[in-house]
Amino acid sequence: MTRALAVILALVLALMGWQSWRLNNAGHTIAKQAEALKNNKQELAKKNSQLISLSILTETNSRAQTQLYAAAEETSALLRSRQRRIEELKRENEDLRRWADTPLPADIIRLRDRPAIAGGAAYREWLSKSDAVPPGQVSAAQ
Repeated sequence: MTRALAVILALVLALMGWQSWRLNNAGHTIAKQAEALKNNKQELAKKNSQLISLSILTETNSRAQTQLYAAAEETSALLRSRQRRIEELKRENEDLRRWADTPLPADIIRLRDRPAIAGGAAYREWLSKSDAVPPGQVSAAQ
């Protein structure tokens, strides 16, 4: 009987040890999952703030784009009005019609044909490539 009791006691101790080991492993798993959950929450908060920033930026860009389209429409309307006024004036005044029909001077045409310049370096490069002014004649001092 003592032998059976000793075997049962050994089995109970083995089961308790095995259960304790499982409980310890479960505790470690829970701790790892809690840490992962904490990291995921931090990442989610970071991504959420980025999305909010992008949303604000998109809204701002949309408003600015709408304003630009409105300004472009207004400019286009003013240009059309100006063109109509010029045509009306040309029909009314013979001198103005002759003046409007004369071609622009060559220097003005050349100025209008220059490329788009972005920055000082591009301007200096364009100047160095364009028609240079010939140096003036220096007369010897008498």
